[in-house]
Amino acid sequence: MSGGVLTRRRTLAACAILAFAGAAFAQNLGPRPDDRDWSFGLAGLRVWKGFVPSGLDLEAGWYGFELLEGTNTVLYSRIGGGYQNKALTRDPLSGDPILYEDAEFFDSPNFQWELGIAQGLVGRDDGSNLVEAFLYYRGRCDIYLNDLPTDVFADAGGIFGTSFLAGIGYDSTGKDAHGLISGLLAEGSFEYGPGALNAELSDFWRANAKAAGFLPLFDLDPGAARNLLNAYLAGFASADRAGGNSVPMYVNQSFGGRDLRDSLGDCVRGYRWTSYDAEIKVVGNLEARFVGPALGLPAILPVLYGFFDAGWYSGFADADASVDDSGSLASAGGGAAIDLLGVAQVGAWASYRLVEDDYEPGKRFNWGMELFLHF
Repeated sequence: MSGGVLTRRRTLAACAILAFAGAAFAQNLGPRPDDRDWSFGLAGLRVWKGFVPSGLDLEAGWYGFELLEGTNTVLYSRIGGGYQNKALTRDPLSGDPILYEDAEFFDSPNFQWELGIAQGLVGRDDGSNLVEAFLYYRGRCDIYLNDLPTDVFADAGGIFGTSFLAGIGYDSTGKDAHGLISGLLAEGSFEYGPGALNAELSDFWRANAKAAGFLPLFDLDPGAARNLLNAYLAGFASADRAGGNSVPMYVNQSFGGRDLRDSLGDCVRGYRWTSYDAEIKVVGNLEARFVGPALGLPAILPVLYGFFDAGWYSGFADADASVDDSGSLASAGGGAAIDLLGVAQVGAWASYRLVEDDYEPGKRFNWGMELFLHF
């Protein structure tokens, strides 16, 4: 047995042990549940091909002590895994962006685990934290089923990575029985993945800021047991800056923070998945959402929405000819979904590119299916 195969098998075994032996990570767990010390739950689903469920994330929190009166102190953990698909829309030998039709597509088993603490600084009337600080350790194992060279991206053959994240969050959001969301959610964070702990396959830092706001417009029958029709405006914005000696592909392709968000090409609907995976990314989403009437059960709600998305990018790390490239993206469209008991939404959207895609020119109209709403 070759050393490379043996190392890969040992890495797989270590990933499996760490992924399935730990407890589940929890953030934004809210008030202590029924004065109990523990909280457990489903943190999310993994998907394959953007829609097919292929794994899950679990989370847990321990409320065993209180450092500041009137706030929550939570020790939390998350664990998750799944079989996912990946794409690299950059030349693996030069690092330059390429046409989407030339992208490298491959499957990727993934395991992730996180441990940390969230400390409330200001409490809410419902017992949850209005303002909280957080600090945690996160690890991940990405196994890329491909044969890409590692000249430009050191982690192109897979990664076993460690990083640390710290930041502060604000959450005044609420959701009523009719699915009407209101309030503001904001977060600022800094993440560091030291090369000394990552065999130099990952040596990066990332700063991220994000905010989401929800403004109710109307509820036709707010006192009814079942929703008839309500509407609200929803907005999201995020800015992400990454750098370092070896920035992993997943960092280039995502927005950071406690919950990673998809690539800029995903966030601006109608552009291609994992494209525009630059060092600096900015995105804004605005939606008008119409909810109801309830279907069968009060918690099964149809959602219709119109949207406008915009984004900006700058700097392709480790690119030969495109390192300083920058540009903007924008699209508009609409979609429909079914909210299932507040746990997941299943739907589809259609969009029109307001700015032509440099890496898939000539195509304006696009559509897609989603397992969750965009934000």
